[in-house]
Order: sequence, then structure tokens, then C-alpha cells
Amino acid sequence: MSIEVSNLTKKYGDFYALDDVNVSLPTGQLTALLGPSGGGKSTLLRIIAGLDTADHGNVSIEGVDATKLPPQKRNVGFVFQHYAVFKHMTVAKNVAFGLEIRKTPKAEVKRRVGELLELVHLSQFADRMPSQLSGGQRQRMALARALAVEPTVLLLDEPFGALDAKVRKELRDWLRRLHDEVHVTTVFVTHDQEEAMEVADEIVVINQGRVEQVGSPDQLYDEPANDFVMGFLGEVTRLGPVRLRPHDVEVAVTPGHAGAFPGTVTRALRVGFEVRLQVELDPEFGSSDPVSVVLSRSHARSLDIELGSKVWLTAAIGAVTVPAMVAV
Repeated sequence: MSIEVSNLTKKYGDFYALDDVNVSLPTGQLTALLGPSGGGKSTLLRIIAGLDTADHGNVSIEGVDATKLPPQKRNVGFVFQHYAVFKHMTVAKNVAFGLEIRKTPKAEVKRRVGELLELVHLSQFADRMPSQLSGGQRQRMALARALAVEPTVLLLDEPFGALDAKVRKELRDWLRRLHDEVHVTTVFVTHDQEEAMEVADEIVVINQGRVEQVGSPDQLYDEPANDFVMGFLGEVTRLGPVRLRPHDVEVAVTPGHAGAFPGTVTRALRVGFEVRLQVELDPEFGSSDPVSVVLSRSHARSLDIELGSKVWLTAAIGAVTVPAMVAV
């Protein structure tokens, strides 16, 4: 394993930012630390980087105990959400900074900077100032600067959080391609479920300072360890004794289906190719909250569903469900 975190605890007064966290992050993998704001994911990343210290526990990087090592001795690259660029330096000088303070020969610096700017598609902007770049270009420059010193581990703290949705989408596609080219062990923090599911090889779900589940995107989505993981990685609804995803609710417009829950459509909203329904179950079958259902537009048309339609709901065969401990 590239990174081993053992029994890590971090407190601020009586608040546990991390509570006995244990996690192994494989070499060469792109791992997402995913969770709600304040869940502990950025604290974990900063402790791995050496920017914060834990109260208890150990961090090992590539087999070396890094728990008490200063950041500059850990051979990690760190990219912040807000770039932290040197505004008075050109793009090329920003990328070269880490190499120059390590007394790297000038010829080697020039070669390495050229390679990295080409890798992040910024060669034509080498002589520009950071203020002349777009947000997405500045973030790519920050990544090139972090990679310049050939770190063992690349750590990214919500790297795309300050960017608009379209640029975020473009950059996360680019980050996945970049990782596949350079194969450096990468850990990034995000609270964006789609970002984690789309980019990461493995996801560590963190909530209230504890690791809820570790697994591939498919494992977490199809086999959630608990109610929190299921709810955090996608929309859920309640149907009788279980919670499940709205697209896993089967809809019939005639009775006769074993175990079906009867109800009435109280809302129908078309969003692109989807039709989203709210169904109020008959009082003897449901809770006070309506059931959310997602159908394709063609399926909704074939059922001829409209406001006030009587429907019968069942969980689809193979649907992922968890017990409904409380009403959703």
C-alpha cells in the first residue's frame, strides 16, 4: 500500500474531527475522500500531507513512517482549492519553483517544465502571468507545479470547488486522463458524489470523523454498507419497510401485483429525458412523505401517467434496498 493510516484521531476541544480512522490507499490508485462538509476528509488529507498533526495514530507513506516527518520530507504534492499561485511569476516560473528551491540544474528544470506544460496543455501560456489564465487553466498550472518535484503521492483538496459546473466537468475528465498517464498515487477530497463516482478508482466515505465504507464506485452504489452511504451516494426514497432509489421503483397502472403499494400521482415533472413523479400512498400503506419515482420519458408516456393517476408501486427485481429506519 502507498499510504497506511492507522488509528488516527484528531480532536478540537471536545469535537472529534477524526475518530480512530484506519484506511489503506493503494499505490498508483486514484482515491476519493468523499463526505459532507465537516465530516473530516480535509483534516485527514492535511494530516497525510503533514500540514496538520494527529493527536493519536500513525501515517505511513511507501513503507516509511511519516507520522512525525515535516511536509517537505514526505515527498507529497499538494494542490489547494484556491490554487495558491505566485502571482508575480509566469506560468513557467510557477511550475519551476519547487525544482529551483531544490537546486535542480537549469537544463533539467527547463526540460521538466516543458514536459509538464505540454502534459497539462499549457505550453502556449508558459510566459503568461497567472492573472491572464482562466480558473481551469490556473488549476492545471497548480497540478503541474505539484507534479514537478515527482512526488510519491499527489494530494488534492477539493481542487475544482471554486470552478463553475462546466469547467469542473471538463477538469475531472482531464484529471482522470492525466492520472492514467502519470500513474502517481492520487488522493482527492470532494463532497461532490458525481465527481467521486466518475473519477475515482476507490472511494472512502467519511462522516462525522469516521470511515463509513471503502470500495469502488460500483460497490458503494450497489452494495452500500448502511443507510448513510446509500443516501449520500444518490437520491433515495421510502417504499414501505425499505429505502431504495427512485429509478428502482416499478410503476403499474392496474392492480394485481403481489405486495404492490397503491397510491396517487400528486406531482409529475419532466426533466430532460426523465419524468419524476411524487406518489402519495394510500393512508393504510404509506408514511406522511410521498414516494419519489423516476421513469424514462418514453416509459411514462406508455403508462399514460398524469396528475391524479392511480398507480401501484413495487421494488424492481434486483433493486438495492436498506431497511427504512426512519421516514424519508
